[in-house]
Amino acid sequence: MAKYGSNSIVIEFEKADSVGSADTNMTAYITKFGPLDKIREGVVSTPFGVSAPEYLAGVLTDYGEFTIEGFYDDTATTGPNAVFGSVNTVPRYWKVTWGGGKYTAGRCLITKYERGDEVGGYITYTATCRTTGSITEA
Repeated sequence: MAKYGSNSIVIEFEKADSVGSADTNMTAYITKFGPLDKIREGVVSTPFGVSAPEYLAGVLTDYGEFTIEGFYDDTATTGPNAVFGSVNTVPRYWKVTWGGGKYTAGRCLITKYERGDEVGGYITYTATCRTTGSITEA
């Protein structure tokens, strides 16, 4: 059984100013990714007269929101500020290769981008992404 760690992950994103272009490898700028939850909500189907809830399996699989965190870098074309800093309504392609060739990929909207700091610390960023459309796992 193969085991992979944080040194095996590759995270790629489309840049905000060039949607549809080649992906930018953001791995070096990211210190925390996820969680990437796979959710299939149930539909309540409890009929009258039943004392415990019953559910039907949901029809849609949702990956919800995930976050990306790291240290702020304003490198003009490849830093997190250039790639994640534009919160817009255009879905962007992303791909996470988990190691050994397995990956999860799709499109997302960056719904929130934050920069923060604390006394004696480094400037950090957090990008919140909302998946949209179909997600590919291989």
